Amino acid sequence: MIKNIILDVGMVLVDFCWAEVLEKLGITGGDFEAVADATVRTQTWNEYDRSAKPDEELLADLKANAPQYAQQIQLFWDNMSGMIRQYPYTRQWITSLKEKGYRVYILSNYSRRTYTLTREEGLNFLPLVDGTVFSFETCHIKPEKEIYHDLMDRFGLDPKECVFIDDNAANLVYPKELGWSTIQFHDFAQVQAELKAFGVDSD
Repeated sequence: MIKNIILDVGMVLVDFCWAEVLEKLGITGGDFEAVADATVRTQTWNEYDRSAKPDEELLADLKANAPQYAQQIQLFWDNMSGMIRQYPYTRQWITSLKEKGYRVYILSNYSRRTYTLTREEGLNFLPLVDGTVFSFETCHIKPEKEIYHDLMDRFGLDPKECVFIDDNAANLVYPKELGWSTIQFHDFAQVQAELKAFGVDSD
């Protein structure tokens, strides 16, 4: 029986609007592709989410991916607060799940700096949930096995009572091995239907 709903944040509860930010900053065409390839599309960005290094060092690592675009990367860095936009359904969905007796947890790759920049608006649903594990807190990132155990150990979760919702299929492989139920997020209606198949009333 499912008792615990575990939610990813990016592309599940909030939109990751990095492309929109670049365009608003006037970074378009070839510059857009170059800056994206040096930042959000790199392994370095995963290390940004891990947040094991100081922010200044992480910024230097991003610039080192494309030194000729250091100025544009700095501009993007200075405007990252605009890249998180909460979906309209997020707060009501969590509230509804809680009212029906489910416990709701967050398990997300999320950098320390982005958390600080966006918690007041984009992440204002956090007080509604029962617990969180962010990658910047543990220095583990999905799909590394440790982060899933971090969540289970911190909150004493029984795998058979958990369903995990994430937009990235790779992040669902190990949880399934642990015995969690899993749903790959494509859109809200699809997830609602799949939750019902697990016996979860989430309307």
